[in-house]
Amino acid sequence: MIYSRQATIKLKYNDKDITSDLAPYLKGFSFSDPISGMADDLQIKLEDRGHLWENEWFPEKEDTIKASIITKNYDDTGVPKELSLGDFEIDEIASSGAPSEIDIKAISIPNNTTLRGVAKNRSWEKAKLSVIAQDIADGADLTLIYDTEYDKKLERAEQTEQSDLEFLNKLCQDAGLALKVTNNQIVIFDEKEYEAAEPVMTIARDDLSLAVNTTGDVVVPISYSLRSSIRDVYYRCDVKYSNTRKKKSIEGSFTAPNKTKGKVLVINEQVETIAEANQLAEKKLREKNRDEVTGSFTLMGQIKLAASLTVKILGYGAFDGKYIITNAKHVVGSGYTTNIDIRRCLDGY
Repeated sequence: MIYSRQATIKLKYNDKDITSDLAPYLKGFSFSDPISGMADDLQIKLEDRGHLWENEWFPEKEDTIKASIITKNYDDTGVPKELSLGDFEIDEIASSGAPSEIDIKAISIPNNTTLRGVAKNRSWEKAKLSVIAQDIADGADLTLIYDTEYDKKLERAEQTEQSDLEFLNKLCQDAGLALKVTNNQIVIFDEKEYEAAEPVMTIARDDLSLAVNTTGDVVVPISYSLRSSIRDVYYRCDVKYSNTRKKKSIEGSFTAPNKTKGKVLVINEQVETIAEANQLAEKKLREKNRDEVTGSFTLMGQIKLAASLTVKILGYGAFDGKYIITNAKHVVGSGYTTNIDIRRCLDGY
């Protein structure tokens, strides 16, 4: 017997379960999960012909939402699966018509902290990036997850008329690391380390028999697009830094293992040793070259897919290979789909 697929939304509003109350009005729901640099966000579309949501049910900014997607019969087990999306705060409410509708946007960065929107001036001397990140996390009452062994030491870091989030994100970018704020946590990680993980799924073009010696589930997409670019692709990065206080120069370099010619990227950023310069050169070359091959797929709802996980694509010729998910968007309405943006994992660095 074949059972129909079902996808429903479970919602808590200020810790009160409103799933059944919301169901008659729910027209659409989406959750976006970017890998770094942006907040996770929820988008909820509600029918409001009775103008209840514009009046007595009007949501308040900074109210909290906890959401999950629950699926049934999306695999062979028939057992319901739940994807917990985390904690969010309402950031924006919009009304439109006709017919009358309410759109609610909620984000994963709490508004009741000093993490964003408050410009500050302060500095750190001879501090590791993890120490600065911990200070900022403590001030925002968030948990820090520093998920990498690379911990750049800064001779001086100066925050000038910047929010904590803007400042910390810039420090992470300069160090070749990614930053994400989700579920009351600041997560700092190295995308290279995440690219090393085994794919959780294989996306085959149209013939599942091609998917031999693969790991994870095998699916065929609803639609896709793939792109390879030569613009802003470099084969080597040179780091050159002059420490005027110590009156010495430090240089390092890194060459992509699979490239023999092309442009050279030159970086002038603070480093303390040649080893650190070489390491920074590798990270900066990755940053420049990481979007050389990119793509997007629309799939039947897949609750296991999230940003920072890897997938294998097969049957697409020169585009075949291992990719990391840079954004996963789960959309529930008349059905359930998952849209992913991906980029090819870099080979050897």
